[in-house]
Amino acid sequence: MKVAVHQPNYLPYLGLFHKLAKADVFVLYDTAQFSRRPGFHNRNQVKTPRGALWITVPVQRATLSAIRDVQIVDVPWAVRHSQTLSANYQRTPYYASYANELEAILRKSWTHLAGLNEALIGLLLRWLHIPIKMVRASDLPAPPTPDPTSRLIHLVQAVGGDTYISGQGGHEYLDEGQFKDVRLEYDEFIPTPYPQPFGDFIPNLSAVDAVFNCGESIQLLRAIEAA
Repeated sequence: MKVAVHQPNYLPYLGLFHKLAKADVFVLYDTAQFSRRPGFHNRNQVKTPRGALWITVPVQRATLSAIRDVQIVDVPWAVRHSQTLSANYQRTPYYASYANELEAILRKSWTHLAGLNEALIGLLLRWLHIPIKMVRASDLPAPPTPDPTSRLIHLVQAVGGDTYISGQGGHEYLDEGQFKDVRLEYDEFIPTPYPQPFGDFIPNLSAVDAVFNCGESIQLLRAIEAA
């Protein structure tokens, strides 16, 4: 059984779903440490007439917090995000088909970032027709070691997996010698251009960009299946 492990990012890009489409189980790594440097845990990019724009969920940045413990600051961020998406995507072919469901999740009274991100990832998995089982790392036995590679192998085995699917970035940090009882596979995501407004194609935006522009059309399927 193939297992993918990834941190719960905010409105992730298509590359994550490309990897998940090849797995049987997705371990939502909510026990990983929240990044103190700007990353994708609480923000992502969408397209505007001026290029890519970051939309960010404001959080309380406690030192060394696990992602599951990170709290969202009580300000009207969801309203701003909804307005940004509407302003830039309302004229795309499929915005009207998906916007209400997305906005319903954004407008809920979220207190913790991990819960918000889990709900959004689940929504995108359904939109992209990826039938994968999602399991929180916090619901599994804690890894017995702080070693990053050992922790990933532990999570794979905890859900009964025998294969770990890593993104290409794993080449930089995984200790490949530890993969003996668990097989290691790398997934390579190569963005396939699809129709976008506002000029030239910009890859690796939030997956909502592809959904609003392509819906379930062949262009979106090619973007998911490209390798």
